[in-house]
Amino acid sequence: MLKKIANSIRSLTMDAVERAGSGHPGLPMGCAELGAFLFAEFLQYNPKHPNWKDRDRLILSAGHGSLWLYTCLHMSGFPISIHDLKQFRQFGSKTPSHPDITKTEGIEATTGVDGQGVAFAVGQALALKKQDISSKVVVLAGDGCLMEGVSYESCSLAGHLCLNNLILIYDSNKTTLDGYVDESFSENIKLRFEAQHWDVFEIDGHDFDQIREKFTPLRKNQNKPVIVIAHTKIGKGALTKEGTPAVHGRPLGHEEIEKAKTHLNINKEPFYVDPTIYAFFREKARFTPNPIMEEPKIELKTIIENIDVEFPIATRWASHEVLNAIAKYLPSLIVGSADLSSSDGTFLRDFSTISRDGFKGRNIKYGVREFAMAAIAAGMAQTRLVVPVIGTFLAFADYMRSALRMTSLMDLKVIYHLTHDSIFVGHDGPTHQPIEQLSSLRAIPNLLVIRPADLHEVKAAWIAALEHQGPTAIVLSRQPLPKLRCSSLDGALKGAYIIKQEATDTINYLLLATGSEVQLALEIAEELGPAVRVVSMPSWELFEKQTAEYRETLLQGTIKISIEAGIEQGWHKYIGADGIAICLSEFGECGGIEDLKEYFGYNKKKILNQIHKLHGFSNSWSIKSFIHDF
Repeated sequence: MLKKIANSIRSLTMDAVERAGSGHPGLPMGCAELGAFLFAEFLQYNPKHPNWKDRDRLILSAGHGSLWLYTCLHMSGFPISIHDLKQFRQFGSKTPSHPDITKTEGIEATTGVDGQGVAFAVGQALALKKQDISSKVVVLAGDGCLMEGVSYESCSLAGHLCLNNLILIYDSNKTTLDGYVDESFSENIKLRFEAQHWDVFEIDGHDFDQIREKFTPLRKNQNKPVIVIAHTKIGKGALTKEGTPAVHGRPLGHEEIEKAKTHLNINKEPFYVDPTIYAFFREKARFTPNPIMEEPKIELKTIIENIDVEFPIATRWASHEVLNAIAKYLPSLIVGSADLSSSDGTFLRDFSTISRDGFKGRNIKYGVREFAMAAIAAGMAQTRLVVPVIGTFLAFADYMRSALRMTSLMDLKVIYHLTHDSIFVGHDGPTHQPIEQLSSLRAIPNLLVIRPADLHEVKAAWIAALEHQGPTAIVLSRQPLPKLRCSSLDGALKGAYIIKQEATDTINYLLLATGSEVQLALEIAEELGPAVRVVSMPSWELFEKQTAEYRETLLQGTIKISIEAGIEQGWHKYIGADGIAICLSEFGECGGIEDLKEYFGYNKKKILNQIHKLHGFSNSWSIKSFIHDF
């Protein structure tokens, strides 16, 4: 039966790629025996209950080989039909080019960006250990996955934590899209993983006896994370192309398919599956599903509203207080940092740290592994068992960007606690002073970005993050900020609100600002007279969800000015083409905060001077005050 299943994986793959006119037949054909064994003998799952909490998780890190997963899911009873296989790579289908967790039941992670699937698997394994669930996480990875640095980072942490529920299958087929592996990759994988405290096995990936011999004992006896190096032949069965890059990512052609099916003794009818395979999987033992237990509903807004701190305070520490307060009521909240918890404010005071000796803690020390941290957090969120919070400096978000993007694509609930949010980190200098990062985060679809100006707005940020079903980036200051007299939690939840109301019917100036620059905007407004409106705008995304009437009414003003210590990209949507963007167009400098404010023009005098040069002042009171200050 296993041989029949393996050859059906090959047959369906060849037919689907040929019908689509594109795709990757090499991996599914080369790993067919592995797929047959996993679904027929090893994995615990229930197709009628794909979200069963205690199921094993299977991740295809080498996502280009998606037909390997689709064909296995189809034959084993998941809701992927022959029609769906015929729609491979077509618009709106359940079988897109790469596995997509948002489109297809039975898919555990959206993959295809090499290496990240390995990190997702580490995250899932960690979440299962945290929740004391004994099932396995199996991930199939290729040479490309192990070349990518994120796999090294994440596997290093997995070995350190001794995740003995994690099994990595390395499809070692010695080819890449562009040629052969030995042209670019020659390290000893066995020694690499042994050095990272993994158990290492090697098998012939086409030999069912060897596969069974190594995998079956792992169900009850696994002491470390395991890598199984499976030596395979890419495109096995395609007689003239197997073992070559030619079979990696293109259709085989009718003639090659005909020869392959003859050689494998497969029915030549397109998309044919032997009925005995369906019968076998119908009779296969199923496991009784236990539903995921939802946390009791708690009125967190009231808890958050009652938090108080002494001012001035950096928003990173205000956020730290909120995080520690809500953690007591949200046991699913798991917090970690890339070796910066004492600086970015992510450490939970009342809880221990997860280690190989125990997973009851609520803090994770990811080490200096930002990319892996973000991808592992995505994996944890994929289980729907925990809500990860991860922290680092905003400038280092660039390390995490690909994982941030994938998390947003999968619509996963991960909260990013990003501190040291501007040039005003001061003496750390330009390497640590973010300039373009805030704008680049706003460019990621489905990522909620919030840059609060004080405690009230920090509270709003956490309420919004907990309500948002996708990922959230809370961007926080290193330097202490004052308590703003008219800041508003409810206003901040709208993304933008009036923090200083104009005292006349005419609005000469509209000042928009975020974070630490809101206080600066208020100081400038005092010099521009009574016809000035100041709007704090902590979140563009929340603001865009408000009614058109609210947005249009809020953004009234003859001269519109944005003030933010970052690049101007995006601001002209709100201030118009003729608006003034007080922004940065160069990297930072090392120095004290006051020196940097003076040098980059982030003080009252210099901004007033810039407004005066571009537009002049609209009333004599402002001109008099401006001249007096100078």
